[in-house]
Order: sequence, then C-alpha cells, then structure tokens
Amino acid sequence: MRAQSQYLRIHDTAGATFQRWQNFHAYRTVTWSSAQWLYQPFLASGLTAGQAGDESGVTVSIAATGLVVDAILQAIAQGQLVTLQIYQFDGSGSITDPPAGQELVAQFTGQVVGAGGTLTELQIELGSSLSPVGAQIPPRTYSTQLIGMGCRL
Repeated sequence: MRAQSQYLRIHDTAGATFQRWQNFHAYRTVTWSSAQWLYQPFLASGLTAGQAGDESGVTVSIAATGLVVDAILQAIAQGQLVTLQIYQFDGSGSITDPPAGQELVAQFTGQVVGAGGTLTELQIELGSSLSPVGAQIPPRTYSTQLIGMGCRL
C-alpha cells in the first residue's frame, strides 16, 4: 500500500524559513530532512493535476488558526515563497515517524499571491513560477527561487 505525505515550507529568497508544516503525522511535530515539521492539516490542489510546463498555480486549503492567518498575512506582505513537496512511501504497518526512503513525487515553489476563505478555512493562492499573460503582468516578483539562476560571465 502506497501512502503520501505533504510538506509545506514558508521561506524567503535568502533561505530563511518561517514555518514548516506537514499533513500526514496527525497531532505530532516530526523531524524530516533535518528540520522540525509541525502538524497542520492542509490540502494542496493543482500540484499534480497540471500538465508539465503549464503556468497554473496551486491552491492550499488550511484551517484558519491564528498561527496560519498570521503566517500567511506576513507571507503576502513580505513576498515570501511557499515550497510544497509530496512524498510517497510504503504505507503498510505502523508509521509513527517519516520513513527513510520516501520518494519525492512532486514539488512546487511559488509566491503567496492571495488568500481568502471563511472564519474556519483559509484558501491560499500560490502563484506559479511563470506569469501567464493577463491583466496583471507580472502578478508576482521574479527571483532566482522562482525562475532559476541565470548565466554568469
């Protein structure tokens, strides 16, 4: 049986991390990739649904707790980035900690470009690395985190 876990990291372009959340190990803070990940139930849509190379963004649905709302407001105000990673692993047996040998199956890095929702649920809109042609050109700030490192002479 295959299982999936998702990890969400809010950070800036210099590499400073502000929040780390995971949605698999319920009500536990776990250590993965030499870092502590707080349990925060969320659902990322659009991460694996798009075609390769399209410019669609990702929407994250998450409980509107004080911690989450404060973190997202700060991310919007400061132009912070969000990296989402989905790992796949053998889900048979008892899983109390992230198993060694998890396989990264999808990753997305985007800027928080908007948020909305209700009193209990927040919808976070993450912009894609490329700006589609539209009314707002560009709707986000480009950085090396979003588009990669250019050639240097």
